[in-house]
Amino acid sequence: MQHFYGLLLFILLVFANGCGRAGGTESAAATRRETAVRGVVVRVARAVERPVKRTVNFVGTLYGREEVTIASQVEGQVERIHADLGDVVTEGAVLLEIDDDAWRARLREAEANLAKVRADEERARQLVQENVISPQEYEARKTAAQMAEAQRDLLQVTLRHARVTSPLSAAVARRFVSVGEYVRAGTPLFTLVVLDPLKLRGDVPERFAPDLAPAQPVEVRVDAYPSEIFAGSLARISPASNPQNRSVTVEATVANSGGKLKPGFFANAAIVTKVDNRAVCIPQEAVMSFAGVQRVFVVTAGKAEAREVETGRRLPDGLLEVLRGVNANEIVAISGLSKLDTGVPVEIDGDVEEPGTASAGDL
Repeated sequence: MQHFYGLLLFILLVFANGCGRAGGTESAAATRRETAVRGVVVRVARAVERPVKRTVNFVGTLYGREEVTIASQVEGQVERIHADLGDVVTEGAVLLEIDDDAWRARLREAEANLAKVRADEERARQLVQENVISPQEYEARKTAAQMAEAQRDLLQVTLRHARVTSPLSAAVARRFVSVGEYVRAGTPLFTLVVLDPLKLRGDVPERFAPDLAPAQPVEVRVDAYPSEIFAGSLARISPASNPQNRSVTVEATVANSGGKLKPGFFANAAIVTKVDNRAVCIPQEAVMSFAGVQRVFVVTAGKAEAREVETGRRLPDGLLEVLRGVNANEIVAISGLSKLDTGVPVEIDGDVEEPGTASAGDL
C-alpha cells in the first residue's frame, strides 16, 4: 500500500511540473509575440542639411613675418645696451651704443683738415684768376677739398652708426653681445622678429594643389593652446612640386595680436577650400561600425532599414557628415541599434529629434 501511494505522489509531481513548463513556454512566446507587434523601442533623429567646410590639412612651423639680424657697422667697445631678450622695440629706438670717443676725435681732425684745404682752394681760385698758378694746380687743390669733405661726411656717418637703432618695430629674439665687449664691423648684435602677423610654412600633398588659391581662410591650432583656433589666410603657393615628397610648399599669414603664438611653434592647419552648404548630417550615435563597415538604420513606415554609409567630417555639435547612404529629412535610429536589422518593426520613443542649425563659421 505504501508503495502504491508513493507511486501516485510521483505521478502527480511529474504532471504538475509539466504544466508549469508549458505555462512558461506560453509566457515567453507571448512576450515575443508582443515584442513583434510593438517593435523595438528606439529614439530617432532627422537627417539635416548643414554647411560643412571642405579643408586641406597640413602641418608646419611658425616664423616671424620679418626676422632681422642687426650687425655692427663700426668697431669699438660696447658702452651701453638698451634692449634685451623679449623686449618690444619701435622703429628708430636705440638698442646699443658703442664707445665713440675715437671716432669723434677723427671727425674733429677731418673737419680741421677740411677747413685747411678749403682755404687752400679759395687762395688757388684767386691765384688762377691772376694767372699766378696754372688751372691744373687749381683743380688739384679743388679735388683735395672735395676728398676732405667726403672724408668728413664718412666719419659723420660712422659716428651715427655708433648708436645702433632698430630698423623696424619688432621684438628682440636674441642678444649676442655684452657691455664691455669689443666688436668689429659685421659683428652680430641682435636678432629682431616681427610677431604680428606670423608666417606659417608647410607642405601640402600635390594632389590638392588644384584646390588651393591665395586668400583662402586657414585655421591654425598649436599644442600650447589646444582649445583655441587662430585665424589666418593663405598667402603664397609654391609654383613647383617637390619631387622628393610630392608636395607643394604653402605659406599662410596668421594673426597674433595677443602675442600667444611664438616663432618656432609646431602647428596643425586646415585650409578652407570651400563650404558645402547642403551637406547631409546625422547624430554621431546613429552610426554603428563593425568590421570596418559603417551602418545606420533608416526608419520607414515603422520598420528599420539597414544601410551602409560613407561618413565625412565630425562637427563640433555632435553631428557627423554623411557622404553617401542617407538623404536629407530621412529618419534614423539613434538608440537600440544592436537590436535592429532590416525589416525589424520599431516603435519611436518620443518625438523625432531635430538637430539645431549652425553657420559655417561655427563648424
